[in-house]
Amino acid sequence: MFLRRKFSFWLSIISVIICLGDYLGIEIANIILVRLNPIVDTLIFTKPFENWMVDVNNTKWTASSILISVRFPTYIIHFGTFLILGLLIDYLIHIFKQK
Repeated sequence: MFLRRKFSFWLSIISVIICLGDYLGIEIANIILVRLNPIVDTLIFTKPFENWMVDVNNTKWTASSILISVRFPTYIIHFGTFLILGLLIDYLIHIFKQK
């Protein structure tokens, strides 16, 4: 009951749904996974992170982010950013409720 009111819980669930959707091949989930997460979007095409976040051989000639095939660490980073954002929102709500 208490967990249902937490942003960290719901943002984590949303992240898992997005990651599962991308893994299962739903194209819109790939756009959400890559482009709407600013941390993943900046890291995914940076040289040291590029090799272990995306399949580099398949992304050289793609013009659309739908065709990018991501690897498992990208899912971990996406889940972590949503969890941290949810914890930050929960903490700010806790601070404002105390005042």
